Amino acid sequence: MPRQDEKKELKVIFIVTSFPRSKGEVLNPWIIKLIEVLNERKVRVDILTSTYKGRKSEYYEGIRVERFRYLFASLEKLSHDMSIPERLKSNRAYYLLLPFFLLGGAIFSFIYGLKHDYDIIHVHFPFPLALFGLAMKSVRKRSMIYSCHGSDVNLARTNNFYRFIFKKLLAPADGVIVNSSFLGGRVMEIARGAHVTIIPMGGSTHVTRDPEKARQAKDTVGILFVGRLIEWKGIPYLLEGMKMLVEKRGPRFSLHIVGDGPERGKYEKSAEKLGIKPVVQFKGYLKGQELEKEYESADIFVLPSIVDSRGFTEGLGTVLLEAIESGLVVIGSRVGGIPDIVKHRETGLLVEPKDSEGLAEAILMLADDEGLRERLAKNAKNYIERDFSWEEIGNKYERIYRDLVGGS
Repeated sequence: MPRQDEKKELKVIFIVTSFPRSKGEVLNPWIIKLIEVLNERKVRVDILTSTYKGRKSEYYEGIRVERFRYLFASLEKLSHDMSIPERLKSNRAYYLLLPFFLLGGAIFSFIYGLKHDYDIIHVHFPFPLALFGLAMKSVRKRSMIYSCHGSDVNLARTNNFYRFIFKKLLAPADGVIVNSSFLGGRVMEIARGAHVTIIPMGGSTHVTRDPEKARQAKDTVGILFVGRLIEWKGIPYLLEGMKMLVEKRGPRFSLHIVGDGPERGKYEKSAEKLGIKPVVQFKGYLKGQELEKEYESADIFVLPSIVDSRGFTEGLGTVLLEAIESGLVVIGSRVGGIPDIVKHRETGLLVEPKDSEGLAEAILMLADDEGLRERLAKNAKNYIERDFSWEEIGNKYERIYRDLVGGS
């Protein structure tokens, strides 16, 4: 590969479902970080995404963001506040917006492709955003790659019709990138001839816990969960595990649940019904210093994910990377892409999904063995710095792009 100063600058368009509307808004933070590391490699990225209530195209921290309109401003709310699958699940009336969203995006992409040229068309969440990429590719005949992140593949597997459409959408791609071996296997189940490359996403937190401070005596062992409060995160099993811990050891443990979502009210009622409300705090959606304080004050991070009633689960479990980067020891379910990060008794502890007793036992094991906690946390940090670093992620994406345009 040529030296950095000899490389040709590449122009790439990212086609995505949503993009932050203001600084500090957390919408797929890995996209922002990926753009940053690509810019360092002379790869300039623009964004094509949907609007939210008529919001116009703009620049976000130097990134060009083109937003397409698809209906009256008051109705343009299919994306951004929550994922499109979640929005559709919340109210079936939102399905009426979907044809306008798809048609509006395809027309905009076609017209935008007539006016602007890129070296690479990169579609994130190709089911169904591949339609927009295909519209642009029909004008410019450029290389097009897809990145599958989990929800798109999960949705494609919910019925045979979606599966058929997804397979057809994958066919024109020059390559498919997935963030875990689990997700790669699911893509290959749908389209066996697809050229699949595994490139994980890195974390986005910059918290570094003070080991000496963490060793200071505390009244409770702090357990932390961070994520959307949706079915596949497995919160009910974590709450049941907390009940077992309280019954065995009393109020020695505390659980902070950081995040929001459609299931929050149900989970709060469940905590009260289980009699563990005094040791469980629902912190809501946090960001910045408030979120960093949660990582700093916790002792154990738990991601108790399951396969939900629709077959959805974790594509990777990026929040585990953030917890590990902060210096926390982690527990995860043996499901989805989580085992790519959590190697049992090497970089954390794995339990079976929906196993409340197993979660309680894993928490007790770590709470009672400071040496084990420190060893696993150290191993995990070394592992992700080697295999999940943004430096390596950026190199892999750049290599794919430059190979597609002839190595320049």
